[in-house]
Amino acid sequence: MTIEQILADIKSGRPKKVILDTDAFNEIDDQYAITYCYLADSINLQAVYAVPFHNDKSNGFEDGMVKSYEEIKKVLAMIDPDYTTPVLEGSRTTIEVSGGPVDSPAARHLIDFVKKSDEIVYVLAIGAITNISSALMMDPSIKDKMAVIWLGGNQIEGDNLGEFNLVQDFTAGQILLNSGVPLLLCPAWFIVSVLTTNITLTRDLMGHNKVCDYLASISEQTWRDAGENPAWVRTIWDIAAPAILDNPDCAEIEIIPTPIFTDQRVYAFDSTRHKMLYLKSIDREKVFDATWKILKAHKDK
Repeated sequence: MTIEQILADIKSGRPKKVILDTDAFNEIDDQYAITYCYLADSINLQAVYAVPFHNDKSNGFEDGMVKSYEEIKKVLAMIDPDYTTPVLEGSRTTIEVSGGPVDSPAARHLIDFVKKSDEIVYVLAIGAITNISSALMMDPSIKDKMAVIWLGGNQIEGDNLGEFNLVQDFTAGQILLNSGVPLLLCPAWFIVSVLTTNITLTRDLMGHNKVCDYLASISEQTWRDAGENPAWVRTIWDIAAPAILDNPDCAEIEIIPTPIFTDQRVYAFDSTRHKMLYLKSIDREKVFDATWKILKAHKDK
C-alpha cells in the first residue's frame, strides 16, 4: 500500500489487525495502552511484544524487557483471566549495542505473522523500536505488508532528539526511518505531550473494574510520589497510538518526506526521500473521552 492508502485506511476507522510493542514496566501509560488495545472493537489485537529499556526501573536492557513481559501478562490477566493473546519476549539488548539486528521471539513472530497475514498489520510501537527494526533487518520484505505507528522522537520543527524511546536505541530509530516501511511518526514533546491526566481523572476510574482500579492505583501512586500536589499532571503518551486507529478524528496527520536521524542526533531533511505520515496534532479531549469510556465500560468476568 502507498503512504496515501495507509492514511486513508487509518482514517477509515475499519477494524484492523494490530500488534502492540511496549516497554510496559517503564511508566504508567503503557498499561493504559494495553487495556485500550485489548478492549477497543476496532482493534483486533494479535500479539503483544515486550520491549527492552534501561533506566532507574531496570538493571539493564534485558531486565527491562523481562519486567515488561511480566507486566504485560499481569495487565492482560486483570482484563481477561482467560486471555489467549500471545505475549512474546523481545530483544535482550539493543541494535546500537549489538551492532546488528537482535534476534528474539518477538522479531521472529512479527516476520512470520506479517508474511502469513491476509491483510496489512499495524504495529503500534510505544517504546524503543529495537524489536521492529530488528525484524525489518532480518526480513526486509515484511515492510510491504505492515505499517508502523511509533511514538518516537520530538517535533521536526525543533532540534532536540533527546526523546526516551529514540535515545534508548538511536540506531534502531535510524534504521526504521531508512527502511521504507509505511510509518506514522508521533512526536513526543509538544505533540503527544498534550495527553495529560490528573488526580480527578485518575480517581474517576476507580470502582469500575479490576483493570481500572489498577490503572488508578499506579497513577495515584505517581501522584503521591510527586508530593500529592493538587496541580499534578502526568502525560500518558502511549494512548495516542491506539486512539489514532480507534478514533482517527482525534488526529491531524500530514504526509511529508521522511526526515533523517543524523549521527549528530538532530533532524536533517531531503525532499527526495520516501514519504511518511507525521502526527501534526492530537485532540486531548477526544482521546480521553474515548479512552475513559472504553475503560469504564468493561465488565469483569
